[in-house]
Amino acid sequence: MDITTSLKEIDKNLLIFILTSLFAFISWLIKGIIEKPINEAKITFEKTYTTRIEILTEIKNRLSLILYFNSGYYNLDYKNQIQNLLLKDGKSAYLSKEILDNILRISIDETNNNNLIQETISKIDTELYLIISKIEDEISFYRKFSNYNPLKKVIGILLLALQNIITILLISLVIFLLVFYFIKSEFCGKALVIIVSLVLLIFSNWYLSKK
Repeated sequence: MDITTSLKEIDKNLLIFILTSLFAFISWLIKGIIEKPINEAKITFEKTYTTRIEILTEIKNRLSLILYFNSGYYNLDYKNQIQNLLLKDGKSAYLSKEILDNILRISIDETNNNNLIQETISKIDTELYLIISKIEDEISFYRKFSNYNPLKKVIGILLLALQNIITILLISLVIFLLVFYFIKSEFCGKALVIIVSLVLLIFSNWYLSKK
């Protein structure tokens, strides 16, 4: 008895139920695989960004004051404050290795290395910009798609759903065309499809890694 005959003998309602359950299980599995790392990364980001902004801002302010008070009591006092910040509550773990090394050198040296201080402030500004830009994106997203007005809220949800549907359709179309061309083409065409696919994957990884 072949598979076709076996499927014909199965009750249609039972077959529909089995297929629906299987589709729902696969959808749930894929959803979990995709959403779990994203949610974990989001939780980690939310737990750390406040502390990172705090320690980076505090150190940047003191570095600016060290530049202003180029020598004397206040200069040494701000360097001591930086050392205390690095030793307090393990906050130094939230700094990149390069910034931490620079700050340690600045806080220990009795004489100022103004170029190093300015370079470190610039690196801190870059990190703060990346963190704050992410927060601004989240706030902008919330303002756009969350509203007390029911009509605006529904329109926002519909727009978001439409954007996702269009994106999925475009990606599906590109994948379909690549697979179709790969099946129909000869060796050179298959090689071209593989190269194009790799380029698209690299580009997608670069695009998702921005900010």
